[in-house]
Amino acid sequence: MTQELEAFREYLIENERSENTISSYTESVKQFFTMFPEVSKKNMIEFKQRKISEGSPKTAANRCIAMNQYCEFIGAPECKVKAIKIHKQNTVENVPTLKEYEYLLECLQKDNDWKTYWMVRFLAKTGARASEFIRFERIHLEKGEATLWTKGKIRKILIPDELIEESKEYFSSIPDNKWMFPNRYGEQMGTRGLDGRIKKCVKYGLRKEILHAHAFRHLYAVQFLRHNKNIALLADLMGHESIDTTAIYLRLSAEEQKKQFNDAMDW
Repeated sequence: MTQELEAFREYLIENERSENTISSYTESVKQFFTMFPEVSKKNMIEFKQRKISEGSPKTAANRCIAMNQYCEFIGAPECKVKAIKIHKQNTVENVPTLKEYEYLLECLQKDNDWKTYWMVRFLAKTGARASEFIRFERIHLEKGEATLWTKGKIRKILIPDELIEESKEYFSSIPDNKWMFPNRYGEQMGTRGLDGRIKKCVKYGLRKEILHAHAFRHLYAVQFLRHNKNIALLADLMGHESIDTTAIYLRLSAEEQKKQFNDAMDW
């Protein structure tokens, strides 16, 4: 099984899948073979049902997509299962408020935790995904932008001039390194390490739901649209293929929808 899994991994690499996708797909295959000895239509259907019963439709859908890809890889397309339809999310939840963001920065300043402070600021001011953020290099500060290969395409992430200027003192005070925010060993930080560092900020009494890297990408989008209504530009800046994806940031959260609904029904 180890050799087959490695061959599948090479197949995914050749098809230019991202490292996160490769990791997710190979994990799905491992899970399948802990339940079943072989790939068959019957086993694939049961695998699908088991994953659905675990309570996370999105995860179940991703596991099935991965296994369908594996079926293609081994030359057994007849074993593929129908995709799981996921209700399209039409609101963005658990976005940090500007007040929460500023409070977090104040707390980090008081604790002299300057590394986390600047990590949060760069996340919120660039809208980078976690997988992109960990690849930020010092040279990107000189260019004012990071050009990265992500999700099968080249993406340019702009870094605000003001942020570059304000962070100069911090970067000049720490050891020189290729990476903007390396791990404690001076090597490239992983996405888990990034989120782990942010999650520790729960000690400041902030909501757990907003203490992850992607939450600040949401904040970036919401704040951008409050200052500039050019949604086409925001779609480009966030690396969205469709404006429809970006349009979710124009909608109210479920909580805000309910509040406005109740206000409107007060008659």
